[in-house]
Amino acid sequence: MSKAYFTTGVSALFEMATADAERILPSHLQPIEVRPQRSILNVTAFHFRESEVGPYAELILSVVVPPLIGRWRHHPKAGFYPFIAATSSETSRAHLYERMRVPMHPENLDLQLIERDGELRIRAWAEQSPVVDLTVTQHKWHSSTHLLHSFTMDGDRRLKADVQIHGRYTMHEHERGRITLFDHPITSMLTLDEVARYPFREHWLKEGYELVHPLESL
Repeated sequence: MSKAYFTTGVSALFEMATADAERILPSHLQPIEVRPQRSILNVTAFHFRESEVGPYAELILSVVVPPLIGRWRHHPKAGFYPFIAATSSETSRAHLYERMRVPMHPENLDLQLIERDGELRIRAWAEQSPVVDLTVTQHKWHSSTHLLHSFTMDGDRRLKADVQIHGRYTMHEHERGRITLFDHPITSMLTLDEVARYPFREHWLKEGYELVHPLESL
């Protein structure tokens, strides 16, 4: 198992075109639709203060899919197919790929997390070009542990990793956040005009950890 401690993180859900989701996903996974022809894009960003490879920042784009019912006492809250990730160092990219087999952007990520007046703004660049400008907003704070399923591929192998995230978090569906996605290799698999500008669910996390269990073949 791999454990990393974060100071700040966000996870926001946006409507996206189902045509894009079906093109991105492998054949054994299907997107969850919130309404006809509208699936779910998940954007996550974390600042890890401590990990096996030291501190680093991370940005991951995923399509939301149904989780599996497994051996855990608590059912997973969601399933994700991460189709691209970017991190702030070469060692963290190698580490993330080894433990989750997520396709990696090859260049370093520059990530800013700016907290002010009940908002958290995340600005990401790579190769000195903007990638994403995302804002989430505060609601009531709680402490909890969430179990998620991350589905990936390694050649023809179908893989799943159980991911537990624990920490303080605030979540709501008030659509107060916003996002701008820029034309960049990291976002190239998306039809940018088809991604909603406002998240229908936004999470803001503080002072917790992410625990990634070993990959399993499906």
